Amino acid sequence: MGLAVALERLGALAVEGVTSYAPGETPDALGGAQLPALVIAPEWGGGWPGLEPSALAAGFGRLEARVAQVLLLAPVAAGGGSRGMLPALAAAIDAYMSALAADPTLGGALIQPARVRVAVGVAPYGGIDYHAATFAHEWVLRVAVSG
Repeated sequence: MGLAVALERLGALAVEGVTSYAPGETPDALGGAQLPALVIAPEWGGGWPGLEPSALAAGFGRLEARVAQVLLLAPVAAGGGSRGMLPALAAAIDAYMSALAADPTLGGALIQPARVRVAVGVAPYGGIDYHAATFAHEWVLRVAVSG
C-alpha cells in the first residue's frame, strides 16, 4: 500500500450527514445539496512541508506525509456567523473523529494510527468562503520495494 491508497481511503471515510469526496472526484464548486462536504486539500495543511524525507532500508522504508481534509459546512454569506455555526461544526467534528477512530489506520494503509489536529474557521473553496473545520493529518506509511 502507499500514499495513493491512503488518500483514496481517506476520501471514502464515511461520516454521518457529510458527503466525502476522493481527490479525483472533488467538484470545482459545491451546491447546497452537497454540503456539508469533506474535501482533501494538502495545501491547507498549514506550514508543513508535505512529504518528508524518509530513511530507507533494503525492501522497506517509512514515508511521513501530512494531508489536510476540510469539512465545509455552510457558506459564510448564508449568515449564521461563526458563533452560530459552532454547534453544527462541533457535531460534525465529533462525527468525523468517531468515523476516524473506527479505522485509525485507514484499513491498514498507515503503519500507525493517524494523528490529527483540528482547526475551526473559514476556508475558501470554489470562490466561496465556508464555515469549516480543517483536519490536519500526520501519517506514517510503509514504502515497499516493488519487484
